[in-house]
Amino acid sequence: MAMSNIDHIVIGAANLEKATKKVEGLLQTKFSTSGKHSLMATHNRLARLQNSAYMEIIATDPSATFPKSCTREKRWFSLDSGKTKRRLSRAPQPLCWVIAVNNIEQTASNCGYEPGGVTEMSRGDFRWKLTVPDSGELSENGVLPVLIEWPNAKNPAQMMPKSGLILKQLLLSHPNPNSIERILSKLDISGPIDVKLGEPGLQFSFEKPDGSNVLFSENCLAGV
Repeated sequence: MAMSNIDHIVIGAANLEKATKKVEGLLQTKFSTSGKHSLMATHNRLARLQNSAYMEIIATDPSATFPKSCTREKRWFSLDSGKTKRRLSRAPQPLCWVIAVNNIEQTASNCGYEPGGVTEMSRGDFRWKLTVPDSGELSENGVLPVLIEWPNAKNPAQMMPKSGLILKQLLLSHPNPNSIERILSKLDISGPIDVKLGEPGLQFSFEKPDGSNVLFSENCLAGV
């Protein structure tokens, strides 16, 4: 299987504007790009990381109606699940991570887990393919990556201003870390990833523009 790389990391929010202000304050950076996803009735804010990676804050769009179909009754990234809604009601939370691949259909069929069906998406002038389970749920609560394929391998990060924020490490925890490591090894992912024993979850470690480090973890912004 061809080598893949970390495309972007995803933070979930109950209210996009409020969450963006909180995350910007913690990370000392601006989320300069915004957009909407009509197919999923969500909207987002984006900030560039190093190289071609970026960070996304995503929330359901209260001004949009989710177009349910016979195959899909839930939004992506588990945003419609009761558990996720309860988490996001407390604070913006780490949801999942996304890796860029060259052939998403082939990778999805041979990755060693069920990432979901390949869905064609759009936002403004951007077009891409993404794995989205019909249930809307994330694989292993977001520990295993979502797959994405960009036409000509160009994602939105190349159009964003530099934020000065660097992803230092993606920290994954799981009751069976060896199984997660085997899958990630098969995907041959380029990036700073660490897997440890624990309840399913993920954390993002950053270097801020001033050179200090910060960990974005579950409930780190609760009460802020």
